[in-house]
Amino acid sequence: MSAATTKSRKALSTGAALNFVTAIVDSELEATTAQLLYSHGNNIIFRALTEDSLEKYLLQNNLNLQVLYSSDFISSKNLGRFRAKFTKVIFKEVSEQGFDPANLLSEVSQKDRQPLVRSSTPISNLISVIGTSGSPGISTITNQLAARVDQAVIFYFNNHSIRPDAAPASKLSEATPTNWPELITRSEQIFFDAGCTSALTSTLSDRRISGLMLNQALNSSSKLLYVLKADTAGISQLSRFINDYANLIAPPTITYILNQQRFDAKARLINSQFLSIVAGQKYFQVPFDYSEVGKYPAKKALFATTFSKQFDAIAKSLA
Repeated sequence: MSAATTKSRKALSTGAALNFVTAIVDSELEATTAQLLYSHGNNIIFRALTEDSLEKYLLQNNLNLQVLYSSDFISSKNLGRFRAKFTKVIFKEVSEQGFDPANLLSEVSQKDRQPLVRSSTPISNLISVIGTSGSPGISTITNQLAARVDQAVIFYFNNHSIRPDAAPASKLSEATPTNWPELITRSEQIFFDAGCTSALTSTLSDRRISGLMLNQALNSSSKLLYVLKADTAGISQLSRFINDYANLIAPPTITYILNQQRFDAKARLINSQFLSIVAGQKYFQVPFDYSEVGKYPAKKALFATTFSKQFDAIAKSLA
């Protein structure tokens, strides 16, 4: 038995069988994937041969299941539509290039979990901002939105990153698990700069302070903003986050923000992927403008930039 097989068996050595639908064009890859899942006690309940057959099956079978698909089976636009339409379904891409049985089994087993339930009543004046791992702009976006609200306060989780200066009128307080209960009694509009998360489920189960503070953001907030950088890593993490977020029960209302948007050929592909993934959900795109990052709205401003107009629109949507 190979090391990969031994490791993969361990990955799914416990827990109930999972149900899968395959949507893979290459018959050999589909057979390999199906055999791998079968050998670990899981069920392939349907093999889709076309997008239409997949959609028809999902419409007729409103189940919590996972669809394993290949990139040549479904367009990115339709994938985004499927994700928005079938919120109980988790979509996972399978590729022949770099196919890793242990990694695949580990990922699909982690997605089989009980729904995450909010444990407290959301606070109407609390908006939290989180983002992808390594994403710039979480603090900048928090600052810009707070600057557009009278008497706003900013709570931030100190994860040892350098935080940009907020607008002079914004009140700033460091948030910790100890002082959190007192902080959220404030009557002003609160923006919580909660930092980044690489994987929602693993972070929520993390007993370290970062996990505790993310739990606070999800449990207490009435609205949530999710920020990602306009690159391939950001898009990949966004896709995983949306799959995780769909498993929350009564989550905060969420808005997705593509930060540092550019308009060259490579960036246009990123923009297209972003739009397909967040189809049917609230989103904004913030252009890259380094000169505007530390500038805040002024009553006597003669004109508004695209950067500032976008933040005006985001702030208005949160009111």
